[in-house]
Amino acid sequence: MFRRPRPEPAVAPPATTVALTPVLVSSPADMALDTLGAVLRTMGEYALDQEKIEAAAFGALAEKWAQHVLLATPAPLSVSSTDNRRNWIAVREFVESYCRGASSHTRTVMGDLRQVVWVFIQNLSHAFAQDEQTDARLREQLARLEKLAESSTTGELKREVLATVMTVSQTVEDRRKRQRDQMDVLGAQVRSLGTELESARRESETDPLTRLFNRKALDEYLHRSVELYRAFGHETCLLLIDVDRFKGINDSFGHITGDEVLRKVADSVMRTFLRKNDFVARYGGDELAVVLRETSVPDTLNLAERLMKSVRAIEIERAGSRINITTSIGVAKLTPGHDIAGWIESADKALYKAKQDGRDRAAAL
Repeated sequence: MFRRPRPEPAVAPPATTVALTPVLVSSPADMALDTLGAVLRTMGEYALDQEKIEAAAFGALAEKWAQHVLLATPAPLSVSSTDNRRNWIAVREFVESYCRGASSHTRTVMGDLRQVVWVFIQNLSHAFAQDEQTDARLREQLARLEKLAESSTTGELKREVLATVMTVSQTVEDRRKRQRDQMDVLGAQVRSLGTELESARRESETDPLTRLFNRKALDEYLHRSVELYRAFGHETCLLLIDVDRFKGINDSFGHITGDEVLRKVADSVMRTFLRKNDFVARYGGDELAVVLRETSVPDTLNLAERLMKSVRAIEIERAGSRINITTSIGVAKLTPGHDIAGWIESADKALYKAKQDGRDRAAAL
């Protein structure tokens, strides 16, 4: 889903704002470094759990390698903390190790799935074979009973009937026990595989930096929200939340500080929107999104004010001074004429209005 570029309103920065570095034309070498750093960060953002490392830990490690490439910080696991030379061999080995691990993990999960299916087929085939053998014995016993009924004395017939009843009862009980055992084995394997697949699904929908839902999960939730609105007409609002002057924070204090700001803002959002069906996600870059079902615009704006107050209270200090953090918020109510793109565009316009009006405020359309 593409969004039109949003021009920044011409608002004079406060006196405490750090002056931004003049824009310089990047050289091919700088562009290559930026591209490689972006690739490493993308690997971390979309990583899944592997056998030897969880997705969150890998995301943090990928960020350290990106910092190593972009800023020549010491390589992760480096013995020397003063060696600022870029270790290209180690970078390549890190990428290769990730690709091998991801491929191995995928093959393992698929192998487990194939094994469950194969065990199911084997058990089913074995059960059919055992049942056929049992049925053959029952048919033989019934055939003997039929012959005795035609030609034998009453005493012999009674003994054979009792034997047949015992055989049938034992056969039914054995079959029931065998089926229970087979279902227990299959159930345990399916539950184990289901847990792994559910964990992988959750990780695929989670942003590794903020631990909020990612854009993929947001798009799916927006689609479901639109469908529910068309079916039941409940009021539903979308908030787009933007960290004010985030680029200036990155330029002045570095991406590590910028990441800390995003994590703390994300935590404030999670502590503000506490209902079970409040959906909070990272929309992209420094923007977060919240979907509130069965919530009016006035109630949404009240929650937005509470969030902005919480963000203003965030304390991050660098070089002996506190970084002032604020947010601008755009609120859009879902209407009958909206599809997902139109709904996001309305929230985007409201966010632009909030920035135009001076930032650190919420606006609604």
